Amino acid sequence: MSNQIRGARAAPGATVGADAGATLCKLVLPAPTELRTVKFPSGDLDSLRACLGEWKPRRVIATGGGAARLARELEDVEVRTVPEFAAWARGAPLLARRVGLELPEKYLVAVVGTGTSVLALEPGSAKRIGGSALGGGTLLGLGRLLLGVETFDEICALASRGDRRRVDLLVQDIYPGGEIALPGDLNASSFAKLDSREPQDLAHALVGMLGENIGLICGNLARAFSASAVVYCGSTLLHNRELQEILRWVTAMHGATAHFPEHGAFCGALGAVAMSDG
Repeated sequence: MSNQIRGARAAPGATVGADAGATLCKLVLPAPTELRTVKFPSGDLDSLRACLGEWKPRRVIATGGGAARLARELEDVEVRTVPEFAAWARGAPLLARRVGLELPEKYLVAVVGTGTSVLALEPGSAKRIGGSALGGGTLLGLGRLLLGVETFDEICALASRGDRRRVDLLVQDIYPGGEIALPGDLNASSFAKLDSREPQDLAHALVGMLGENIGLICGNLARAFSASAVVYCGSTLLHNRELQEILRWVTAMHGATAHFPEHGAFCGALGAVAMSDG
């Protein structure tokens, strides 16, 4: 388990939120001044049971692709399930409120998990308007294939030391004299240069390819929806400053502001708790 707060106990009758995704299961125990959080691989039911044994909640509200499995497997606690997109839509404004972030009337929530889904929120409405098969699962799979690493944290650590300009073909590589009205350091083609095959540079290029494409999708959707902000959530952003920075500037290129709320990986779990009250 990671991020678990040892010795944490739920108040009598407390509700725990669980977001059981394709890769990770995220748990949230809300408290007045903090969020107690834990995450572990989705198939690790022993860690799930151990955490719930410490927290001792009265019930669990589960969402995500593995929610039905949790309802079947957990016998010692009441488990209810709620729709995933609805949980993310409820959780995002709650996270924003916790950090004092004032969101506009219309905004997007981009859930960058194993894949990516994009929700459009406005008063009285929340709906999925797009997404991509690109996400953390893509990054982990290509990292295993190209770099021989087995964990997401290893890829992020490598990327933080890399320079993707040695791997990607830039506009200035094609137009060294600036003969085109595009910034010279703009990526023209991912992995098309390959002057370096150092693991850290390849890792940075992988993160760049992921971030640019997700950012382009979200930026274009924000423009189409007339949204001035994109709230990026999901476990792929954990400890991944390089990805956050790429998403930030690509989103800004489309006229929207990117936000990365604290505990964004637990947005769905928090929203599930909120939905327990109807």
